[in-house]
Amino acid sequence: MSAELNAANLQGISPNFKVTLTKESTLSTQADFRVIAQDFHPIPLSEADNYFAHKFYPLDIYSPNPDVLAQTGTAGFGWTSGIRCDLSRDTSVTDSPVGGVPLKMYMSGTTDPYTNTYNNTGWNIADAKQGDTWTFSIYAKADQATTGEMFIFETNAAGGYNTAPSTGISITTSWQRFTFTRTFTTAATAVQVRVDGPNSGGNGRTIWWDGAQLEKSATASPFCPGTNKQMERRLRETGGLKFNVRTKALEVYSAGDWKLTGGSSNAGGLVGNFGVGKGWTIAEGADDTNHSNYTNTAMPTLYEGIRYNDGQSGDETRGATSSTRHPLEYVSSTSSSDFAFHTGHSSPGNVAWPQYYAVKVSEYDYGKVLNRVRWYKHTNAIGNVDVYGTNLDVDRTNFTDTAQYWNHLGRLHFGGSGSGSEGGQRTQNFTNAYGYRWYMLEMIDINSSALAYPQIGTRGGWAMYPVTFDKV
Repeated sequence: MSAELNAANLQGISPNFKVTLTKESTLSTQADFRVIAQDFHPIPLSEADNYFAHKFYPLDIYSPNPDVLAQTGTAGFGWTSGIRCDLSRDTSVTDSPVGGVPLKMYMSGTTDPYTNTYNNTGWNIADAKQGDTWTFSIYAKADQATTGEMFIFETNAAGGYNTAPSTGISITTSWQRFTFTRTFTTAATAVQVRVDGPNSGGNGRTIWWDGAQLEKSATASPFCPGTNKQMERRLRETGGLKFNVRTKALEVYSAGDWKLTGGSSNAGGLVGNFGVGKGWTIAEGADDTNHSNYTNTAMPTLYEGIRYNDGQSGDETRGATSSTRHPLEYVSSTSSSDFAFHTGHSSPGNVAWPQYYAVKVSEYDYGKVLNRVRWYKHTNAIGNVDVYGTNLDVDRTNFTDTAQYWNHLGRLHFGGSGSGSEGGQRTQNFTNAYGYRWYMLEMIDINSSALAYPQIGTRGGWAMYPVTFDKV
């Protein structure tokens, strides 16, 4: 259905005059027109998107969320089922940290009481996928000091769980907020959560839970009881926009999820959705072309502690390394004057541990997929090395903060102290299917044997010739 308005002069006769268009409509003119006053609809602000509130009631976990019925026409349900425990809403507890009615868990068994809130599609809280980072937070207190657990389930299409990662918590008689963060590593389709009492010795004890929050984030935001569901429903259409005041980023709704846009606060460029380092998938556009010796000396780098040349004698003097190589000038040598990395001979070395070397490998928005490091080695080589990737803004002030800015891609080993093969090439592959603009090596130790992440072995002075990154 369409309508047309022809008017030589369109003017309101009251201060409240307005022209309203639906989202499908357009306003066009056949001549110049003058706007005397105009109003803009503000972009909605989002402090925290509490996904728990989309399905359940954070202020009264036992009871159905009234917004679910109002918005969907179908009554929701609360957390009323427990295993080896009785659940109820406890109105006698008046000191709720969020102004709610706590969920009371009275432990009627001797081992492992928990909320029966998983392993079925009915308990799915939100859609999820591999690479998502979720943070679950909740307040808890007990009638006496005890322990508990928090679970975040990577759930498959059938409602069962692929993995069941958890964290233990120590609950006291005062309210505390507990958080648990998990980056999904499996082909999940949804996320579920659960809370537990102690694994043993809990019979007759009581734990109260309140203020549940689930966020797609690496950290917990201040508690948010939910979102405006009517506004949220309108926004969750392809192309919907909102400004996240917590991350200072403009987000667009696309393919069933909120994504950072070019208007984000990340000055370094667009970011993906995989992990803390925001990797891009190959399907999204990451460059997956095979390339040997991809890095070069023109690429921007950041480093910390990779050289020490202030010694009094030997190859630690400044003059002894007259041909010091750029770390990315990938040429072989057996002369100590050609070292690209050199940290001295003392134990644990003349520089602080760990050392870092980061390189910006691409300006391309969707990053480059790299999965191999080759390094010409010295007899006394670096040992265990962690490799990272990111699309976030890193600079001299923050690039060593691996927890906040980087995805961990693997643990490599390059021989360590006394491994011989002066000038020989050491090749180490790592598994990576995501595009990043920055890659970084974190030097962990000089241990002669490989150690699993995050173990640390012997530390001391080491040296290496130049290094390169490849895609194979």
